Amino acid sequence: MEITYFGLNAVRLRGREATVMIDPYEPKLGLSPVRLNVQIVIFTHDDPTHFSLQGLSGEPHVVTGAGEFEIKGVAMTGTQTYHDAKKGAERGKNFAYTVEVDDLRICHLGHLGHGLSEEQLEGIGSKIDVLFVPIGGGSHINSAQATEIVNQIEPKLVIPISYKLPGLTLLAQNLEGLDKFAKEMGATDLTPQPKLQISTSPSVEETKLVILEPRGATANAAVD
Repeated sequence: MEITYFGLNAVRLRGREATVMIDPYEPKLGLSPVRLNVQIVIFTHDDPTHFSLQGLSGEPHVVTGAGEFEIKGVAMTGTQTYHDAKKGAERGKNFAYTVEVDDLRICHLGHLGHGLSEEQLEGIGSKIDVLFVPIGGGSHINSAQATEIVNQIEPKLVIPISYKLPGLTLLAQNLEGLDKFAKEMGATDLTPQPKLQISTSPSVEETKLVILEPRGATANAAVD
């Protein structure tokens, strides 16, 4: 499987049988449009100001909400959480998704705004190979909260998402950067890699931080 990060919460999982796009962003937020052929699109919450199908081809199946789904050999489980720390009173519901692609278990926490309960952790499940966790604060959890959740889930690899990037509009520019989370994780090398190729469950003794290059942060970088 090939994993690509585009900025904000946007992630592509390219498997053998299908390509999954999670939270494709609205280009008005300041990043390059995502122009891709995909079969499945996952939205972690309902917010047309954040998300857009613009530029996506392939007549993708759209998945959102809680429950279990299977499309083109990709199994997905949505676990209800919230976009704020007041059980959705301010920003509504959020859905963390556990996605099984090519025998790998990927979890994307979406626009999570609070710590996870035991019930929510049970919904996400165990033996997560790759965890996408928002770290920038604002309307999401911050670096300290993200680190606590990483310790609860214990993924093999963790990839930070939803942090400050050049060019973001006023809606998203109040996010924190990568430095604080990297420090919390004990990492010193912040050099991003263009994409992550992974074929088997990583063999690591403790969670490893992986930073991916946000391709939407540079002109035309989201064309593929």
